[in-house]
Amino acid sequence: MKILRKIFFCFFLVLYLVLCPLIILYAFGYIFTPKVEEGFAKTGLIHIETLPGNASISIANKHYTEKTSATIRNLLPGQYDVKISLAGYRQWARKVKVEPGKAINLEKILLVPKKLKIRTLIAQFFEDLWPLPGTRYLLLKGSGRAGDLKVFDWKNETVRSVLPAESSFAAAKLVKVFRTKGSPFVVLQVETSGGMKFLGCQLDKEKSEVKDLSVLFTEGEPHEILWEGSHPDYLFALYGQNLSRLNLEEMTVLPDFLANIRGFGLFKNKVYALRGFSIVRLGFNSKRGDETLVEKGIFLKNLFGGEEKYKIDFISNDTICFRGEHGELFSNALPYRFVDEGVRGYQPDTGDQKIVLWQGERVGVLDFEKPEHKKEFFERGPEIKWIFEKGKNVRQAYFVYDAAYVLFCDDDQIFLARVGERDSPPEKLVAVLARSGFFYAGKTGKLYYLGSSRGELVSADILPEGITFSGVINELEKETQGAIK
Repeated sequence: MKILRKIFFCFFLVLYLVLCPLIILYAFGYIFTPKVEEGFAKTGLIHIETLPGNASISIANKHYTEKTSATIRNLLPGQYDVKISLAGYRQWARKVKVEPGKAINLEKILLVPKKLKIRTLIAQFFEDLWPLPGTRYLLLKGSGRAGDLKVFDWKNETVRSVLPAESSFAAAKLVKVFRTKGSPFVVLQVETSGGMKFLGCQLDKEKSEVKDLSVLFTEGEPHEILWEGSHPDYLFALYGQNLSRLNLEEMTVLPDFLANIRGFGLFKNKVYALRGFSIVRLGFNSKRGDETLVEKGIFLKNLFGGEEKYKIDFISNDTICFRGEHGELFSNALPYRFVDEGVRGYQPDTGDQKIVLWQGERVGVLDFEKPEHKKEFFERGPEIKWIFEKGKNVRQAYFVYDAAYVLFCDDDQIFLARVGERDSPPEKLVAVLARSGFFYAGKTGKLYYLGSSRGELVSADILPEGITFSGVINELEKETQGAIK
């Protein structure tokens, strides 16, 4: 009996001495493999998150029982083909390089339906669609008549004419629509038999409020009109190099409110302008002279050399963009000069930290949030990451899914591209009416556009119904770091 107990003791002792180190090594991410000289190799892992979830995972042609979201551990270092499949959705596939002791985060993977859920909202032909950024309204141009201009409330899915049918301006020719971000107020420039007229239209009412503002535009047709707020007290009209202030309550004009400027912008009841090579500021109601913020010097002369005009736009409290008439894009953030020409437009994300910008042939993302990195000989600023560079006629773009993706229109086709995957081709989604605009509502995950053949207003679900993303809090980094320590 004693001999038998000794045999059992020795057996379990040997088993413990063999298995315990293996278990410890396994816990630290090592597995035994005869393929390496030491016999043990440090592994890596891949964490996968998809929208929608519960998708199947295949890595190197091996199918896993885990469904997304999932963490696949104990992968030997090397190149892997990762495929994600879900019934009714296009397969997602990428090549991923696993490194020893590191985690690969495949997060915020948006699976695209094989067939988008598309609805016709208004079965009527429209020539163009103009978003009012930061509001729940879209403008739909029906023809050249001002009376055919419609306003669509995408939140309630209701439509009405901007001008009442009995308006004396309904038959006038629509020349231009002035818009500003975050405001449901617009200014229509129309041509009548009596000359040019300007109409102020408040769209966030049950019935649009229209007011003839023509008496305020005594200097002719302005190059630009800006205002601040949803129900503005003032309009600022740029004529050449002079800025006039239009008082909507008193119906008075203060000409040459700011003179000899090369561009302007509005922020928190103040006008900011570029005068020569200096930046000046003046309050809407200020009775004093303008205040110089940045004096003329070599720095500004090198940045704003020449006679080009610029639009000044506050992306956030701290970040300002300057867009030149030839498509230049400058900022008050290092390295200041980002694009020398060709920028057609840009759109900020909801957090006011990033912008997606586009030129005729490419789309890029610029992140103004300062990255944490070690001190370098020359301080580095943000850089544009081009995510698409083979376009024909890119004309609009929006961030999607917490800025993980970008929707853009190129040559009358709308595409979806993942940020940070420059080498992966974008997903083609839908065709739109030639040269028309489109809109993406981040709060609902819906795309609004005009149908390519009949010009009807259509919506398509980009995010699964009922899911919205105003911001995503991700604890993945903590999880993966703990998993591979």
